[in-house]
Amino acid sequence: MATIDELEEKIRVLEHKLESVLEERLQRQEDIHAIERLQHMYGYYIDMLLYDEMTELFTDSGSMEVGQRGRYVGKENIRRFLTDVLGGKSQPGLHRNQVINHTQHQGIITILPDGKTALGRWRALVQAGTTPSNSADAAPAQLAGAMMWADGVYENTYVKENGTWKFQRFWWSPTFYATLKYDRMWFDTAPVSEDFPPQANSHTVDAALGRTFVPYHYVHPVTGKVVQPIFLDE
Repeated sequence: MATIDELEEKIRVLEHKLESVLEERLQRQEDIHAIERLQHMYGYYIDMLLYDEMTELFTDSGSMEVGQRGRYVGKENIRRFLTDVLGGKSQPGLHRNQVINHTQHQGIITILPDGKTALGRWRALVQAGTTPSNSADAAPAQLAGAMMWADGVYENTYVKENGTWKFQRFWWSPTFYATLKYDRMWFDTAPVSEDFPPQANSHTVDAALGRTFVPYHYVHPVTGKVVQPIFLDE
């Protein structure tokens, strides 16, 4: 029969094991949450074509692969790919009445045993278009009454550098692209009710964007800076 001292020692060992298990599980959940925020922030930054803010989410040796455009390795090559290839050498930011959405869905994150590397699988639903244009050089998403829709899957690798999660490998493989026709595009809701007026006015419309921009309540996860939108038609 065990002595009281032996039982107390067993209890101390069990308490230590329990604390270790709980700490590991808590850290894993915090890491998953941080990676989810990283992925979601990427989606919001690309919605506004904020190329520098997107690039800063990567490690210095990170890579980016989008469909059959090839893989770009290194932060500065990623920056140039975003600005010169995807962005067509245009300035960062949106034009008036331009719509770009990259919604991030179905995230499955696996933290690897080292606790500093993770894998993530996501799906993106993409919408891109502007108010109709009949210009001869208009892109498909700018043609009168049409908007580009796309769907694809991410399979990403993340690493934790100095306590901050970043993209190490970014890979998006499209499922489809489609140009969908529509009768018209508009940005305003119905006007203020005359029968039951509101107690305060709505947020003002950003004239350069053509609709109201909802500010980011968070700072950039890597730089720590407040991110401001860029409207090209100001």
